[in-house]
Amino acid sequence: MAGNTPDTHSEIAPLAPKPVLTVMQPEKIGSLLDTLNLIDQMSERIVEDKSGDMGGGGGQAQTGTAGTRAISPRDQAIAALPGEQVMQTKLAEVIRAEVGSLRKQIRSIPGSSHPGAAYKLNKLYSRIRLLNRLLANLFESSVDVIRRLFIRVFIDEQPIL
Repeated sequence: MAGNTPDTHSEIAPLAPKPVLTVMQPEKIGSLLDTLNLIDQMSERIVEDKSGDMGGGGGQAQTGTAGTRAISPRDQAIAALPGEQVMQTKLAEVIRAEVGSLRKQIRSIPGSSHPGAAYKLNKLYSRIRLLNRLLANLFESSVDVIRRLFIRVFIDEQPIL
């Protein structure tokens, strides 16, 4: 025990180097486009083929010839998209309605009588800020971004955030 006590122990374990993380701010319109891409990719991953579930006709033969393909209602709706201004105004209406419903939820939360009320208020205000930022970016963004958001909200009927 002469040289092996904690006070006189001479070996020190080397510390592992900590990784350095660099955070960069994306461009305004590019970030909106990237966010939409990420949301689309996530929704594509979540959607699964349910044709084989419970014998729902997954193994049935397709009708029609191989050269002709039936046009889906979604493709028809995409082909008949309105103009850029109409899409912008409809998206702005939906975003403003969502902000209004979030503000109603905020008013319905009592002061501090429930546990977690402050957390819920913080989350609701966070969503309002995100929607307002999306609304501001909507008028500066390109037609392609507006078209993709319009398809997501009105044709695919997915939530905005």
